[in-house]
Amino acid sequence: MKRLLKHIVLTFLIPALLLGVVAACSSSECLDNKNSLPLAGFYSSSLTPQAISIDSISVAGIDVPGDSVLHDSVRSLSQAYLPFRIDQPETSYRISYLSGLAGKLRITDVITFKYEIQPWFVSSACGTIYKYRIQDISWTQNFIDSVTCPEGEITNAPGENLRIYFRVNIQEEGGEQ
Repeated sequence: MKRLLKHIVLTFLIPALLLGVVAACSSSECLDNKNSLPLAGFYSSSLTPQAISIDSISVAGIDVPGDSVLHDSVRSLSQAYLPFRIDQPETSYRISYLSGLAGKLRITDVITFKYEIQPWFVSSACGTIYKYRIQDISWTQNFIDSVTCPEGEITNAPGENLRIYFRVNIQEEGGEQ
């Protein structure tokens, strides 16, 4: 009798439990993005801002351990993911312009994001993510006109959540070309 019971448990009960565990792990309950990864879109700073692509640039983190180069000598870049640090309330990036006179002069712009890090419980299936509530954005103004976070925070919502506005035509700004 014990042998029959053991056989039934091994044949039916254990596979049923394993199937239940596997089904629980592959729940379709959590389909959202599980990361709060800032996506910056590039725009002209003209009177009617338009999405633009910047030719021959590099984007790298500042004061980051290890390799912090996100884009190296990229042609025609119109968006860039700019991950925020979760161990500090501030992250900075250097944008290096590599073509023409700007490249010869090694002109760069630096953007610094200051934020409050907030853990956010999504659900038991999705777990916890970090939200970043923007407190301040500062930047140098070699080619960057302004930087915004329209929603005021970075969440796991898909799409652009940062906008970087570049001066693309100096004559528009009243200078010489």
